[in-house]
Amino acid sequence: MKRTLILQAPAKINIVLWVKEKRPDGYHELSSIMQSLSLVDTITLQETREEGIQIECDNPDVPRDQKNLVYKAAQLFFEHFGISPGIIIRIQKRIPIAAGLAGGSTDAGAVFNGLARLYDKGMTMADRMKLSMAVGSDVPFVIRGGLAVAQGRGELLNFFETPRPPLFVLIAVPKNIEVSTKWCYENYKPGQSKRSEENFRDILSAYRKRDLEFLKHNVFNDLESVTFKRHLAVADIKEALNSEGSGAVLMSGSGPSVFGLYTDRKAAIKAASRLDITKVNLFLEQTSRGSNF
Repeated sequence: MKRTLILQAPAKINIVLWVKEKRPDGYHELSSIMQSLSLVDTITLQETREEGIQIECDNPDVPRDQKNLVYKAAQLFFEHFGISPGIIIRIQKRIPIAAGLAGGSTDAGAVFNGLARLYDKGMTMADRMKLSMAVGSDVPFVIRGGLAVAQGRGELLNFFETPRPPLFVLIAVPKNIEVSTKWCYENYKPGQSKRSEENFRDILSAYRKRDLEFLKHNVFNDLESVTFKRHLAVADIKEALNSEGSGAVLMSGSGPSVFGLYTDRKAAIKAASRLDITKVNLFLEQTSRGSNF
């Protein structure tokens, strides 16, 4: 009997993204605070008698071939265990693509988690995280999710309990703007701003305490200096959300998504009212503990 498995793939935001010097392998050294969200894609894995890896998606802009991280994740899994693939992967897309929310990475992470369960390979979470590093820098984090400090190129992870109760997260994604992560890092120049390990630790401590007043004045994303220069609309969204005053506002990843953290739903809705909904897509979500696998 052919089996089917349905999984949730949570988006993530960067509470802090500190981009340091370029490494010999071509990646940048990073320090980041990553947080999973209630915003999810739904992944369905279905065994089939037909050989190969088939990808189906309700969003026509999502690639169905090796360009998709989901395909790469499945291919790596089957090759690692010497299994002849016969799988259909259906992606119900809710996370915006190329938006700095790890939509491709989290789908790939869900596939790793699901295939390990579907084929009963007894992979520990640590095993899955280690193997998945070959697919993408964010994939090890999204395999577990929740709250973590990521260092190195993103593979060195230290996990913490997600603050409770959850924070409300307003996400504003400008329409008709996509940002290539590769382009963003290639155009980033380290040393443009002064950062310190002490400041980073203070932000982590404040986030775990849900101290939004401190976060409002201290969170940072070094890639804003690149994305804002090319896409003024992204900077305008951040300015509009900041003008409401009650949230900690930041661009996520390489953008163009901008998010605000709020302790209550009313404040998030009030901030959203400052944006032109003809120009942005809005999501009102909450912080999440991440994967159940």
